[in-house]
Amino acid sequence: MGIDEVKGAGLQKQNYTSVKVKDKDSGKSFVINFTNSKVKGNKAEWTIKDGKVYDKDGKTLKENEIEVTRYQAALIKAAAEGDGNGKYLDSNDLIGAGFAENADKELQNVKSEYHVAKDDYNNPAPFGDADALEHGIIYANVENAKGERGHLEINFLNEKE
Repeated sequence: MGIDEVKGAGLQKQNYTSVKVKDKDSGKSFVINFTNSKVKGNKAEWTIKDGKVYDKDGKTLKENEIEVTRYQAALIKAAAEGDGNGKYLDSNDLIGAGFAENADKELQNVKSEYHVAKDDYNNPAPFGDADALEHGIIYANVENAKGERGHLEINFLNEKE
């Protein structure tokens, strides 16, 4: 057995899918390399798996591009920045409640009218209703001054899904 096999013992090899995230409000886009995951917005849903992006009906998107709102693009960017490497979105980005603070900063950076919603329901979180949970879910609930609410959830898939 070679040394590389020993160093990688017990580590799962990450397969990434390069996804172009397009802000349909501004037309700007950026690329994030996602590990296999499901991304859900208010109404939209995509599955990113094995080098392809699928819409909620299971249809393959040819350009591996997802079109999202400004706040959703900001939340995806904030999620990928969890570990300091904004080019990859994977389990290294599961940084807990600190995600809410990063998300709010990124929403301000893109001049979104949305901010992370307050969490007044259960054990109020200091930075709001957003989290990057160790079991593979990153989520944020946002709201604007008009009381309109939005949601984004990224759920990392295990190999069986």
